[in-house]
Amino acid sequence: MGKLQPRSFERIRSGEQIQIPTFTNVAAAAAAGITAAKYPRRMIYLTAGLSGPNPCVAISDGTVWKGIPFAGNAL
Repeated sequence: MGKLQPRSFERIRSGEQIQIPTFTNVAAAAAAGITAAKYPRRMIYLTAGLSGPNPCVAISDGTVWKGIPFAGNAL
């Protein structure tokens, strides 16, 4: 018999979309109670980026948010 998968993986395998929390910037996330220290390893989407106008994805390392900028269009 195969390895038992957590329910969260069942949702991904079924094709359900993953909804990443979206904020304007880190300050807006902090105002909503989402801080890097409180939610280590969490990923959020920032429409105004970490330090500029370009959107990015940020991941908490347990201390600060690490921004991952988008390199360009995928198409």
